[in-house]
Amino acid sequence: MKTEIKKDTRQNIKIQTHQNERKGSSNIVWDFFCSVKLAVVIILIMTVACILGTVILQEKTMDEYTAKYGYGLATFLRTTQLTNVFYSHWFSFLLILLCANLICCTIKRWRNTFLQTGFVLTHLSLVLILIGGVVKFQMGVKGGVNVYEGKSVNYFLTQKIDRKGKLDYVKKDLPFSIALDDFILEKNEPKFQLVSYVKNKDRQKVLEIKLGKKQKVPGSDYKVTIKDYVPDAELKQEPVNVSDKPDNPAIFVKFFGSEKVAAEGWLLANERNSYEDKKQNLRIEYLWLSSQQELDKVVNSAETANPQLSVALSGQMQNYPLELNKVFRLEGTDYTIKMLQYVYNYGDRRPLGEQPTDNPAVQVEIKGPEGDETRWVFEKFPDWNKMHPAKYKSLNITCSGIAGTYMAKNTVRIYQTPEGKQMIVCIKDKRIAEIKPWELDNRYTIPDTGNQVEVSEYFPSFDFKREVIKKSDEVKMPAIFAEVEGPAGKVEDWIFSSNQYATWYTDNNFALVYESTGESISHYTSMLRIVENGQTVVEKTIRVNDPLEYKGYVIYQSSYDPEAGSFSGLQIVKDPGIPIAYSGFGAICVGVVFIFYIKPFLRKKQKKGVEE
Repeated sequence: MKTEIKKDTRQNIKIQTHQNERKGSSNIVWDFFCSVKLAVVIILIMTVACILGTVILQEKTMDEYTAKYGYGLATFLRTTQLTNVFYSHWFSFLLILLCANLICCTIKRWRNTFLQTGFVLTHLSLVLILIGGVVKFQMGVKGGVNVYEGKSVNYFLTQKIDRKGKLDYVKKDLPFSIALDDFILEKNEPKFQLVSYVKNKDRQKVLEIKLGKKQKVPGSDYKVTIKDYVPDAELKQEPVNVSDKPDNPAIFVKFFGSEKVAAEGWLLANERNSYEDKKQNLRIEYLWLSSQQELDKVVNSAETANPQLSVALSGQMQNYPLELNKVFRLEGTDYTIKMLQYVYNYGDRRPLGEQPTDNPAVQVEIKGPEGDETRWVFEKFPDWNKMHPAKYKSLNITCSGIAGTYMAKNTVRIYQTPEGKQMIVCIKDKRIAEIKPWELDNRYTIPDTGNQVEVSEYFPSFDFKREVIKKSDEVKMPAIFAEVEGPAGKVEDWIFSSNQYATWYTDNNFALVYESTGESISHYTSMLRIVENGQTVVEKTIRVNDPLEYKGYVIYQSSYDPEAGSFSGLQIVKDPGIPIAYSGFGAICVGVVFIFYIKPFLRKKQKKGVEE
């Protein structure tokens, strides 16, 4: 009997010991999650993680990390997910662990009384906010899509770094379609500035646009006065003949395709003296010759142009024939000039014979005391180098006659001399096909083409009667009427913002440019419709910071087409963690109010009841 009692006692002791061991191990786990030290450690680790997530570039390609940190460190950063800290699995684990710690601490310290409501709510709020963060990082999506006016989309694109560290785009389908009915781009009123340029000082200065105020240009002898201003100006020009003296001969030419006028316009002997029809492979030229003898020399030749380069230095000018790769020395100087190439249309990469004569230019190489310089010289823009940097600024180089060397398959040359001698020469395939005199208002057939040409007017001294018209009160294409006072006296002229070239003073040392400072966008909005099952369910005009929300998706106005303004750039965000986080913010507000206002009131009331 005693033996059995001893056995039962030993067994009970073993069972109790085992239960105590189990209870002790469970207490260790519970105490671990209830530990304030654990919360401190987690918060410290998360703080370090946030710092690293700020310092280290986030969500970049492997190539970018390798270029910045080197291959070894870049590989380590990607392996440890330090290149995407806030969306990494370990960061989410830290958030979950912190949530568990807060829950356990709340349960451990909770006393089942109404006065503990504030304590519970504040701790619960932190848990909800952390859970909302985890949901956002793991389940939220953000991307973008461009929608054109009158079109719709039912997807958006998100960026993703693949396993190889390459940037890729993933298509995410939407449970509805987004239609863009209209895109509205609102612009601020454009702004303009008046810029002065003094060539010998190589200095620019922005002047005030103030009517009647005389402004002295710093460091120079020039003064500028703005006498008039038109916010939206149009220049009307009427061709007139100012003299019977042939100072600027011009003719009005009509080109006929069958019986209808295909093209017409003024040709000026000293400026714009040719017309080209690319479809017909036709060129019409107007050439004014100084004498009958000069006409006799060229009228029987298909080649009339003598392209040349003119170089001016210290008031002396020297002319050189256009001979490529030949070195010319400027007499009495240490400068040499070599012509490298010429083109009929600068920037045109087609063969020379296929280029129109829109912008003839020659490239030259200059060798001088300060080394070598290569520059382009433009036939139609002789002042180009004055407003652009050059090593040898004192060396003024111009070219002429390049456009005249061009010959289309069919070329018509209209000659005229001061004595009244007038001839038309038709050239086909660089050979003279026909020579005959011409008179006003007579049509002349171009051989083998069926086309005709007619000279209807002749002005010995061509000019324009200019008139500036105010189109509206809005600032669109403004113009100013400026007076420049300088060493050569006073000069007045209209300066238009639409003119891309400078307006030069008489001495060619001072220039004014009236230019736009660039237009800015004030607002851009999109008129959107949400279409589901073929029916419009939501309509809204969105703009920056005023998005459209539907079924958990938030559609923001983020960008637009900067060139044509034909599409709207939308950012689409879905964050299922927001409602949870907002619930946490609400709970913390209620909890704080309870702790600081309701709880003291209840305790005061209880104390008063006890005293009574």
